[in-house]
Amino acid sequence: MPRPDKTWIDDWEIGEEPDRERTVSMELVQCFSEFWDVAGLDSKAKATRNRYSGALHALGGYLVEEAMSDDGLRMTTSELLAEHIDAEGGPLIHPHEQTWQDEIDMVCRKLYKHLKVQGRIP
Repeated sequence: MPRPDKTWIDDWEIGEEPDRERTVSMELVQCFSEFWDVAGLDSKAKATRNRYSGALHALGGYLVEEAMSDDGLRMTTSELLAEHIDAEGGPLIHPHEQTWQDEIDMVCRKLYKHLKVQGRIP
């Protein structure tokens, strides 16, 4: 899987509120791309790039779904991120696949640290 790009927006499409979905998806791709660049992932091993890419893609899909929930409709993309990732990890996306969930949590912890430094989440 490649670095975050606009093709991910189509992957995350639900079809409930296309304008909201597109806005949140574009903002997530932008956020994930900035994180990718700051983390220097293009210079990392292919396996590392694939792990980060897979985890970010899964997180994005999860957050777009959450953005369509009753609570999520009132949240900005930054608020969605702040609500679902922290210094401990990320949302439970793969409850029956601990190894994959550990990857998501690791990437979420690093993304959280990045966003905190950037002042994008409290």
